[in-house]
Amino acid sequence: MSYVPVILQSYEPKTDTDLYLPQAHMRKWNLTPSSVTVQFGSKTARAKVSGLQQARNSLIRPSLAQMLHLPKGVPLLVRYQASQQRLVFGPYLGILVSAYNPQYSLSPFGGLTPFFNEVADSCRKRGGIVCIFRMQDVNWNTGIVKGMVRQNGQWRQVILPLPQCIYNRVVSRRRERSEAMSDWMQRCKEANIPFFNEQFLNKWHVHTALENEPGASEHLPRTILYQSKQDLESMLQSHKTVYAKPVNGSMGRGIVRIRRTGGGYQLSRSGGGSRQFGSISDLHRHLYQQTKGKKYLLQQGLSLIGIQQRPTDFRVLVQKDRQGAWGITSMVARLGQNRVVSNVSRGGSMAAPAYALRICGPWMTSARPTVQTLRSVALKLSQLLEQSLSGHYAELGIDLGVDVRGHVWLLEVNSKPSKTTNSLPMQGGEDGTSRRVRPSVLRMLDYSSYLSGFPRSGKSKSEARKKSRRG
Repeated sequence: MSYVPVILQSYEPKTDTDLYLPQAHMRKWNLTPSSVTVQFGSKTARAKVSGLQQARNSLIRPSLAQMLHLPKGVPLLVRYQASQQRLVFGPYLGILVSAYNPQYSLSPFGGLTPFFNEVADSCRKRGGIVCIFRMQDVNWNTGIVKGMVRQNGQWRQVILPLPQCIYNRVVSRRRERSEAMSDWMQRCKEANIPFFNEQFLNKWHVHTALENEPGASEHLPRTILYQSKQDLESMLQSHKTVYAKPVNGSMGRGIVRIRRTGGGYQLSRSGGGSRQFGSISDLHRHLYQQTKGKKYLLQQGLSLIGIQQRPTDFRVLVQKDRQGAWGITSMVARLGQNRVVSNVSRGGSMAAPAYALRICGPWMTSARPTVQTLRSVALKLSQLLEQSLSGHYAELGIDLGVDVRGHVWLLEVNSKPSKTTNSLPMQGGEDGTSRRVRPSVLRMLDYSSYLSGFPRSGKSKSEARKKSRRG
């Protein structure tokens, strides 16, 4: 199944032809002037198609464009399915968000606006369209969505059909667990619309999904649900250091470190400050009050390498590619600002992984992992997670730690990795104005094109040379 680039323009019909395509496209598909089905997103219509000699752009009858909500003047791709006598325009990616403000055409998505700008602009350069919308913007009965599309550097609300695939960027866990969201996702499945990165991953569900996988269990710290004083006592008897983590937490929020000391127990928070407790009962009573009914787990403390007593971990971004296979997109080392967590959002800093492995310590053995080892572990864990978890995922942030003996541990998995600019190393000028398109954007577009039926071929030689120069 092949596709070709196309830009549609309106024309005043003087014949019964609804759609004129360049004659070169018609010959490529062995398509003669005839009546075929034309599709864009969820909308279809019958149309008379003919060829135009020596034409770059294509001409469409306004009534047909209106019926399909097919945008004009936008670079798109079109493929012909001979077996169904169907022309399909795309790729058309929908992105589901929690909220936006349509009155701010330059920045309707707050801190996520630069990321969405990159996605929309990159998609347009390749050929395709991106529409960003909320659940309430979709009318399932009429099969349309009123969403935000980027035009001439600004975001505007337009009417489009339901998309060919949807990328979930809802940031509210509560909304994502709502009955309305559950019904909405079911509607997507009934409409055969691929919906990827379905939901936030729960730390406990990730652990239970992997603990019985032989290839994954060796990378899992001992972890239990925190349900009683006995759980806390058992973990602290076995391990000198234990971390209490919210099951549904992210960005290091709510994590506390507990250490067994000669005189009792020391509790430290990521925000700073610590308290001493003389007994397990006092410690448990304090933690129980602080967690306020939220589900927590207890995890074995690890002797991770670091620098100046700051912990270091490695965030590996794993995404599906143009063929639907998992691959490593990027990796960065995160040096903690404090002694409890290393998250950049909590004050940490970033460094190249090879540099971090070289400067961090202490090392108790000569068996030190390489960057390739970390990549291999992250890729393996992503593949095993997909096998063990229900749902459709195409992007995972895998957080790995390396202990002083060189063993690699899984610390956390995030299905909604941060996309704000302050979570990334600078890739251009200091103010970010000359920032190049981040690889994660291109990989996500590759996968959405694959889902939309427009799989991209391998990189051209010029693209490969550019990538090699960038490193």
